Amino acid sequence: MSTTRSSSDFNPASYRVEDTVRDGGAIVIRAIRPDDKERLREHARQLSPESVYHRFMAYKRELSDDEVRHFTELDFDQHVGIVAILSEDGREHIVGVGRYFRTSKERGEAAFSVIDTHQGRGIGTLLLVHLSRVARRMGITEFEADVLGDNVHMLDVVSASGFKVQARHESGVAHLLMRIDDAQRE
Repeated sequence: MSTTRSSSDFNPASYRVEDTVRDGGAIVIRAIRPDDKERLREHARQLSPESVYHRFMAYKRELSDDEVRHFTELDFDQHVGIVAILSEDGREHIVGVGRYFRTSKERGEAAFSVIDTHQGRGIGTLLLVHLSRVARRMGITEFEADVLGDNVHMLDVVSASGFKVQARHESGVAHLLMRIDDAQRE
């Protein structure tokens, strides 16, 4: 597994590592870029209605132009995003997305999505681990996330991450608080 640069010259917008999923396949985890707009649209189209609902807590047919711009043109301070990339025939495909929005100096609200055909391969867990590495270097010590109680895939990702998690359940939603520094993986 590749490692990132030292904190003094760390640039989250340049984050890129090669990693391995559970079944032994190679995957690239990298910062999302403005030129990922069409790849992100393709990713969203490959999510089942259930996965879209779990990610956005609403049904939507596709991402609007404003959403695509918002999700790909990031400042990498207040809003950080990474993608899991598989290449096929020389073309990159986004199979997973992880991001956080800084909600305070040391906390970020995290969100993830992995296309259904690639769920269960450990991609969500890898995204969470890599996003936490970026966040830690940016001064974030905690992630928070609201996860629908029936979103077993995301709850499994959090469980597999090694984070110590505080959970509060209310109206079918799990409010999670994860201490990044407590993660067992590095």
